[in-house]
Amino acid sequence: MSACAQIDPSITDQPTIYRDAPVRKSPLQVSVHPRGKQFSPLTAFVQPFVIQQRTPDHAALADSFAQIFHNAWTEERIFPVQEFAPGIRYQGLRSSLAEAREKGADLLVMGKVPYFYVGHTVDDTAITLQVDIYAVNSGTLLWTMMQSARMEEKAPKDFIYFQQKTRMSLSPVNDVIRAIAKDMAIPLKAWLPDPDVRYGFARDADGVKAGLAPLPADGKSIMGEQELTPEESGNANPDVRPVVRGVNLDVNFDFDKSTIRQDSYSLLDELGTAMQSPELKGKRILIGGHTDAKGSAEYNLVLSKKRAEAVKQYLADRWKIDPATMDTIGYGKSRPLNQGMTDAEQQQNRRVEVRLVQ
Repeated sequence: MSACAQIDPSITDQPTIYRDAPVRKSPLQVSVHPRGKQFSPLTAFVQPFVIQQRTPDHAALADSFAQIFHNAWTEERIFPVQEFAPGIRYQGLRSSLAEAREKGADLLVMGKVPYFYVGHTVDDTAITLQVDIYAVNSGTLLWTMMQSARMEEKAPKDFIYFQQKTRMSLSPVNDVIRAIAKDMAIPLKAWLPDPDVRYGFARDADGVKAGLAPLPADGKSIMGEQELTPEESGNANPDVRPVVRGVNLDVNFDFDKSTIRQDSYSLLDELGTAMQSPELKGKRILIGGHTDAKGSAEYNLVLSKKRAEAVKQYLADRWKIDPATMDTIGYGKSRPLNQGMTDAEQQQNRRVEVRLVQ
């Protein structure tokens, strides 16, 4: 007991052993989930939760509950970019999707709280939470997950030689919501690729093919559509994520613009050559733009997206690669390779990333 508790020794009275109150959770219910793996990283927009139980301070609780959940998912690194906007009141799904679309997000994360009870440090704390995730552009419901959790306050137990007391958390609501958020992150991680994966730099067509060409089917690499098993949709290992092939390219642009510099044409020609090879011809790719840390996050997201579009346009015009096989995304300054203290490090961060999607 002393290994997982705190002992308050006493010579005249019974020693007291304090144990932290655990968070008890119901099984995670996943009633809606995608049939296949997702190979492109997606960005998410989190709105304040909808408090369905009557309470006078529902607006403050909507922001507070969603903030805790957002912080837990940010720590889990599910998405390359995840934004939370407090203060927005729910006006219906159409309005929420429009708000997420304006933010440039791929997914809308909506939470509903049908029941909660907050006992702080003197009583039980319990909450039931449902999370729905929608595809912003189509409005399709992709995920519905629900779970309940509670932290119970228990009376002291007298074991004659010592006394055991349950020590309530100073922030039980935070602990309960975070526990639910951590469980809900598990199936999402089995669905999404790792947003922090790091690829090597390719300098010629052979390097591009080495980084992008699908690996032989060996049961470990996942390429193409694959249906999620019940275990993956509910209780998957968080380390089991889609394996996505990719490379980085040191493409130079004019300062603060999306115009490709001529000294990078030869590198993009190597990319075009590789994409016309038998190994990659007709394959679907995702072109991602990255910037250095200068400027605001919002500005860099737009700039990096434009730079990815410029690379796509170059490949379509010069190499006649079907634009329908090329998707683009802007990461801005959210995924640097280094601290960017020197000019060389900043240039590495201002890279173009190419991923094999299918």
